[in-house]
Amino acid sequence: MRAFIGWILVASAVLPPGLAGQDSAAGANQWVESKLTPGVSVMTLLGSRTAAGPYVYRVKARNGVRIPPHWHTQTMHLTVLSGRFVMAMGASLDSIQAKSYDPGSFVVLPAGMRHIEWFEGETVIHVETEGPLETVFVNPADDPRNRSQP
Repeated sequence: MRAFIGWILVASAVLPPGLAGQDSAAGANQWVESKLTPGVSVMTLLGSRTAAGPYVYRVKARNGVRIPPHWHTQTMHLTVLSGRFVMAMGASLDSIQAKSYDPGSFVVLPAGMRHIEWFEGETVIHVETEGPLETVFVNPADDPRNRSQP
């Protein structure tokens, strides 16, 4: 029991102020449609994409959604919760070299690693990373933020 209490005290001491003891009940957080990718929703669980510190969120993608080649500014830890996540990583981004990840799969995606991804079946992925987090498209023309709004 003392070891468990000691672990809680250590864990609380290393978390940024305001994060120790944070939790949420099922249904407390809401899915928000991504402004970056149609067919993708995001649920923030902890932190913020724009603020320094831990950032934990979930991604839900419809069947068939494809995200063009891009990379992230932070290392990401991904756990597939449902559906199938397919990704090709590296310089060539050859879809023939893509790997499929089923529920329970865990992937570490290093910061700066170029990748392309798509989803088979409605897919939910749990992501743990650090903020601030940026997504950079290899081809700026693929970045929806660069497209003019009607």
